[in-house]
Amino acid sequence: MKFSEFKRWLREQGVCIAPGKGSHLRASLNGKRSTIPDHGSKEIGKGIAEKIKKQLGLK
Repeated sequence: MKFSEFKRWLREQGVCIAPGKGSHLRASLNGKRSTIPDHGSKEIGKGIAEKIKKQLGLK
């Protein structure tokens, strides 16, 4: 999955995504927050995606 596809999926789940510092974004859902690297068309590692989902309570 690419970073852009992952961001789209997060938005569909109701996650609010705001700009962060540099090439990172801030994601929040129900008071839980996480930082997402923004590398556009590059593939996101499975471990990073799972960690972000866990931090936001999506899994």
